[in-house]
Amino acid sequence: MRKGSDVIDKVVVTSDKGQKIQRIIDLIFDHKRNQLLGFLVEQKGLFRDAKVIPLQEVQAIGSDAIIVKSNESVVKAHRVPAIKEILHQNIVLRGTRILTTEGLYLGGLVDLFFDEHSGLVEGYEVSGGVFADAYSGRSFVPAPEALTIGDDVAFVPPETAQMMEEQVGGIRGAVQATEDRLQESAQTANRRLQSASQNAGEQLQSSVENVNRRLQSASQNAGEQLQAATDATSSRLQDLNRDAAASLTNNLVDPAEQKVYVIGKHVERDVLTPDGSVLLLEGQSVTLVDAEAAEGLGILDELYRATGGSLTANISRNLQAATQSTSNRIGSATMSSAANLRHSVNGLAAQVIQQARGRRVLQTVRAEDGLIIAASGQIVTESVLARAQTYGKQAELLNAAGLAVATAVRSTTSDTWLETKVQLRQGASVAQENLNTFWQALKQKVEMLQRRSTRAMRKQRIELALGRPVTRVILDPEDNVILNVGELITHCAVRQAEEGGVLNILLSSVYIKEPEISGQELRAQEHGMAALSHHHNGRSQLEAKSITVN
Repeated sequence: MRKGSDVIDKVVVTSDKGQKIQRIIDLIFDHKRNQLLGFLVEQKGLFRDAKVIPLQEVQAIGSDAIIVKSNESVVKAHRVPAIKEILHQNIVLRGTRILTTEGLYLGGLVDLFFDEHSGLVEGYEVSGGVFADAYSGRSFVPAPEALTIGDDVAFVPPETAQMMEEQVGGIRGAVQATEDRLQESAQTANRRLQSASQNAGEQLQSSVENVNRRLQSASQNAGEQLQAATDATSSRLQDLNRDAAASLTNNLVDPAEQKVYVIGKHVERDVLTPDGSVLLLEGQSVTLVDAEAAEGLGILDELYRATGGSLTANISRNLQAATQSTSNRIGSATMSSAANLRHSVNGLAAQVIQQARGRRVLQTVRAEDGLIIAASGQIVTESVLARAQTYGKQAELLNAAGLAVATAVRSTTSDTWLETKVQLRQGASVAQENLNTFWQALKQKVEMLQRRSTRAMRKQRIELALGRPVTRVILDPEDNVILNVGELITHCAVRQAEEGGVLNILLSSVYIKEPEISGQELRAQEHGMAALSHHHNGRSQLEAKSITVN
């Protein structure tokens, strides 16, 4: 909808050459058909005809200019019979008093409003009259099907005045009715928003519960798989020799990664070759030569573990990837729930705008290009609502209709939306915390299983050491002799060494080769406190046997 006075004095521009050719002087209006026919661009003179632009020649009406196809769009008035007749009547509408046929004064005609495409006149702006705005003195008269124009007065049917009344009880009673109905609308909107928020919350809760169930299931499955794998590994470690440990390490960590890892590291315990000789002592730094030597001897895996290499590095990386994937899925579910909630809020806003129907617009509402959505004093109808929704001016129309409480409704909508965002974020945070808890639990499980594997390996070393002689003196922290050179390793010796913190020394001092010297030569002259010896005081009736070797 355009206002006539907005078009007057606009420049006319051709679209083919972009030339400014004329300016609009006046509108040509057929009051019998309630139709705008075109625009006057040049007055009739003594020796020339008036020039006009028929409405069908207009391509667009902008905020600064009117666009026509070419210079030929401007024609002489006598070439358009309908326009020629209107100009011949020379009817001047401005200032004409508008009355109903029952004698109700509606005001003096000031301007008119028309559809820019069809030219249909939608209404008139009048000054004064019974419906005049208290501040501007203007009102909007809807255009009847026909306007009867006399010398001084234009008549409209009584129904026109009825269409100018607000549909909430007239102008004087409109304020209280507006407050009551808008309050009811606000409550309805709040209920719908709460319902929408609740639904969105339930959907997110359901999504989070599903994620949690999947995480718990994944945790249980992973735990069972790790338990099964560890039990199988422990069984193999107990039944097999050192090759089983090497196979396990190589399966979990690639040998090439083991070799790169150990170079430059310090060994945490002595590393022995398969024949029992020392490759590296505790605290020594591993060089490339050492790593290649260990690889050649088939003990690279042992060197890897001795330098603190982790058997769960690859597992950790896989779990981190799973964590990131799950986090992405939670974020996607949150975004989807947020989009659904926004859609619900927009739908409620479209329903709130319906509360403006039948109310009087207190100020003109325009689109960005100057198109009039609703004129000051106009009653909001379906066509007005449709224009507001088309151009996204629902909020402006609500404000112009005097629905100031609508701001509170929008504020409540915004607050509810923000609260729901917080709930969504909290829900996602709960899911993330559950995921972190799962990761920590799984990490602890892996560490526990690794400790069990370490204990199993130590148990195997102890079982292999029992009954064998030691190659050096084993001292406790107070320098008491636990075992002397050549004495057999006993359960008592293992227990005392473990209590004294020297069990690793004891297990690293086991003589595993077949000796080439006699037992008498190998054996010391003095017994250790844990040696199997004959005591006359009755504490032990066992006698240590000399080791005879070939």
